[in-house]
Amino acid sequence: MRRFTRLQRILIIAICICLAFGCVMFGLRQNSLSNVGYSAWTYIKYGLFDYPLTSIANVFNDLSNLWHVYDDNQYLNEQLAKQRSYQTLYEDERNKNAELEDLLEMQGSLDNATKISCTVLQRSANSWDQTVTISAGSSQGVENNMLVVTSQGAVGLIESTQTATSTVRLLTSEDLINDIAIMISMEDGSNVEGVLQSYDADRNAYRVSLFDNNAQISTGQMVATSGKGGNYPSGIYLGTVTDVTINDDAIISTVYVQPVSNIQSFNYCMVIGSGVVGE
Repeated sequence: MRRFTRLQRILIIAICICLAFGCVMFGLRQNSLSNVGYSAWTYIKYGLFDYPLTSIANVFNDLSNLWHVYDDNQYLNEQLAKQRSYQTLYEDERNKNAELEDLLEMQGSLDNATKISCTVLQRSANSWDQTVTISAGSSQGVENNMLVVTSQGAVGLIESTQTATSTVRLLTSEDLINDIAIMISMEDGSNVEGVLQSYDADRNAYRVSLFDNNAQISTGQMVATSGKGGNYPSGIYLGTVTDVTINDDAIISTVYVQPVSNIQSFNYCMVIGSGVVGE
């Protein structure tokens, strides 16, 4: 009988030890060979099929979520832009309502005057401070040289009329169509009268010449129409004195009057004459 060599005996012992160790481990885990095979197949199936498919599905799901987030951001940006637009429209309408309310209040204080309410139809960028076109003409009783006022005061004179529209020459124009008779109320109850003759663009003020050269006029005094021109009533606010020019002999010759603040931008106005329409 052939005997095992020493090396063979060592290998046999090692194999037996490994088998015994494996049996012990399987016994401890209480798993059968079928369970081991099932677990191995599960890992292989998960690694080759389930995990890749799940990963691909997750990628598409992430892309879909990103697309939805993008759509939501676009929607929110559009809504934010609309809110800004609504806010702008709200402010514009509020300003227009304030203009109308002030004009109605002014209209109530001019019982014996012609009062024709209208809107601004056109104001050219090339002549922004020269003329505007309004929505009232000869058919509504508008006549040349009538005074045009906004919610804050006088802004121009009627230069020409059409059937349903009129052209207004603004008081800030380089060429006024007519002098405007003015008055400045004094503390003692008297009035100092004069004429508004032109507009000084460098000073941003009207140039007014006074009839009473001895009158003591100071800055901050209010200037209004005197009604002596015959085309519009007295008491229509024109502006505030900003400067007084004195000659070498200390006689007042000219005062400068700042226009009403909304003369550069208004939507509604009123044409005012000296009598009631139809008289």
